[in-house]
Amino acid sequence: MERFFKRSDGVKLEILYPPFCEVCGNPIPDSFAETHPYCGVCKDSPDKYDPPFRVRAFGKYLFEDEYPNDRLSKDIRRMKTDSTIIPLLQECLYYSMDHQYPELRELDVVVPVMGGSSGRGYNQAALLAQGIASRYNLPCRDVVYTKAPYRPMHEIHDLAEKEREIAGKIGCNHQFEGDSVLLIDDTCIDMVTKRECTKVLQAHGAGEVWALVLGRMVNRRHLGVLGRYNG
Repeated sequence: MERFFKRSDGVKLEILYPPFCEVCGNPIPDSFAETHPYCGVCKDSPDKYDPPFRVRAFGKYLFEDEYPNDRLSKDIRRMKTDSTIIPLLQECLYYSMDHQYPELRELDVVVPVMGGSSGRGYNQAALLAQGIASRYNLPCRDVVYTKAPYRPMHEIHDLAEKEREIAGKIGCNHQFEGDSVLLIDDTCIDMVTKRECTKVLQAHGAGEVWALVLGRMVNRRHLGVLGRYNG
């Protein structure tokens, strides 16, 4: 597998190259992959062999205050206010579907994560999902929505508080019949939103759920750990 993908605009982006955690998609040290394909958190999870959902990502999402010049991360942030970048970011997800995770093409239905309340006039996840559905001849169901307002997840730093804040506030207006779901979003930070969406989807009849995102959050501390382990 190549380590970089060159978009049609000539920009070269680093992909999330293996090894990565089989559950959450976070990159793991090479030595971990030799003994167990899980990150430090997921290896202790009781349902790691049959998790409610799995995450896969095109590349890494790096926080602006830690890595202000990372191109993929900058483009993902730009997408939140400028929809003209979306076709270029769709190319990244097509690369993921064709080369990184071709098994995702076998899932039954594409579902975008619900839009936020920023007033931008579009849901970037829905636009990304529509592109994937069209390219791979899959149905797209924009059926997950916000039932009640909650604080933006990026404003909350405690994981348990995030889970309490969003719990019960996501709805679904479609009944699935065991369909496997490809859940689409721009990033995965700590899986709280994906976990709540999965609960709702499976409560409405969905089968296995896989999340595909443009960027899997990796912070400076985690990159330091990878560097020390991998030499």
